[in-house]
Amino acid sequence: MHTNPIEALEDRGATYGLLARLFNREVDEDLLEAVGNLPLGDETSSDAIDEGSRLMRAYLAEERPDTIRELAVDFARLFIVRTARTANAPYPFESVHTAPDRTTMGDARDRALAAYREEGLDKSPSWTLPEDHVSLELEFEQTLCLRAAEALRREDETEAARLLAKQRAFLANHLNNWVPAFAETMEAYARTEFYRGLALFLTGFLEEDGAYLDALLG
Repeated sequence: MHTNPIEALEDRGATYGLLARLFNREVDEDLLEAVGNLPLGDETSSDAIDEGSRLMRAYLAEERPDTIRELAVDFARLFIVRTARTANAPYPFESVHTAPDRTTMGDARDRALAAYREEGLDKSPSWTLPEDHVSLELEFEQTLCLRAAEALRREDETEAARLLAKQRAFLANHLNNWVPAFAETMEAYARTEFYRGLALFLTGFLEEDGAYLDALLG
């Protein structure tokens, strides 16, 4: 673990970015290589991270000719294809998990977009998903991490503290409100050990990041 807060924030930002990519679209060859940036070989203080890492590592270690296709099929089953029989499927939208009628584009989406706009982020051509999609919420945390690291590098501790407080608030008011239930359903529905492991890794990482921010902000 880094004792340098700048390096720690950059590493955590990189992990947020990789997780955002994993939930944004199907795995490709480049992404399989990038997964190696996750701490898949080292034990941590989180049982969820360690077990998630073990499952993903075991899946990737198996030699199979159709890994990319198998992962693409599982990704589609989990996050894209919907039928009447998948009412409890892992919908990757905060609104579905927090709105009484379980519909998309609800209040959670509006609140997420407002948080993005407060930091000068708005709808862009690269955003092809609703703003409360897990991928975009993770990407927002990545942005806050990296901006806080840059503020510390400039020795602007006031701005760094503001960004870290914003990150902690977004984690508490958005991701932690629904990701545990989302990940639990994802783990149950996934057919590959890779996505079962990813579900565990996600919950463990968010829990650890919250504790890290609490310690950093005092």
